[in-house]
Amino acid sequence: MSLIPLATLPEGAKGRVVNVVGGMGALRKLMAMGIVPGKEVRVLGRRGGAMLISINGAKFVIGRGLAMKVIVDVG
Repeated sequence: MSLIPLATLPEGAKGRVVNVVGGMGALRKLMAMGIVPGKEVRVLGRRGGAMLISINGAKFVIGRGLAMKVIVDVG
C-alpha cells in the first residue's frame, strides 16, 4: 500500500481514493464529483496546476490544491 496525494500522480496513472482531507467546502466539492473513499480515479492529463481526471466514467478538471487533499493508494 502506497499512499500519495492525487496531485502527485503522473498522467495516465490511476489510484484508489482512501481518504479526503480538508474543510467542509472542499469535502462537499469533491463528494459532488464522486471523489469518495473506495473509488478509482485516473489522471487523463495535466496542464500547469490543473488536472483532468476520470472517475465513475465522468471527466473533471480540478486544481492542484484540491488534488492535494485527495489521498490515493497506488499499490
